[in-house]
Amino acid sequence: MNTYSKRKRQMKIIDAHSHIGNFGSWARFDFDVDRLKDQMSEFDIEKTLLTGEGPSGNEAVVSAFQREPDLIVPVAWVNPKSSTVLADIRRFVEKESFRAIKLHPLFDAYCADDTFVDPVVELAGELGIPVFVHSGHPPYSLPWQIGWLAERHPSVPIVLLHMGHAHGVYVDAALKVARRYPNIYLETSGTSMSVKIREAYDTVGHDRVLFGIDSPFHEPSVEIEKSRATHLPESDLRNIFHDNAARLMSLFQ
Repeated sequence: MNTYSKRKRQMKIIDAHSHIGNFGSWARFDFDVDRLKDQMSEFDIEKTLLTGEGPSGNEAVVSAFQREPDLIVPVAWVNPKSSTVLADIRRFVEKESFRAIKLHPLFDAYCADDTFVDPVVELAGELGIPVFVHSGHPPYSLPWQIGWLAERHPSVPIVLLHMGHAHGVYVDAALKVARRYPNIYLETSGTSMSVKIREAYDTVGHDRVLFGIDSPFHEPSVEIEKSRATHLPESDLRNIFHDNAARLMSLFQ
């Protein structure tokens, strides 16, 4: 066992954001349940909040959850422009035990704060589940757009995936909107600076920063070390790596 493996076994982890599917076009790679299981075993990941490769990938997540119900927390990626989106959400949540909704305004080409997103978020509130939203790319998924969405739905937990992503200005904006709107949570995958993860933890809230990998797009060891590089005490790191996601998703036994 290498030094990293010895160190990483000291901390339980919930990965708040990963995917399975065949990612073509510019990405040109895929990731399946077997590879996910191997990754979870290698890095002591207790549970993964899992989405597919797009709205068409939800059935693959259904199958993955049926196969590995103790490892996977299913999340439905939906497109609010679809005429069947509300019925789809109800089916996935009520029939297939999905626990959250994911929106990807960049991938599906709509503005995060558009009013046609409101019925999806309203239904999430009715069903008592959070909404995860990709952030960090103009013109569709900028943090302040997601902030305006959160402002209209103050009782619904909304997670900014990537907390602004790799652009420092957008990362800073993600922290600002999260400080303004208490229903906003920040997820760490792909974000650019450990110091901003630390700032988020110190100024947004100890309960509103979630660790994520965004497999297969990011390397788990890098994402783990990026959060460890905040130099927070182990008890605080446990909030980021595990307890905050467990509380948000009601995963504590």
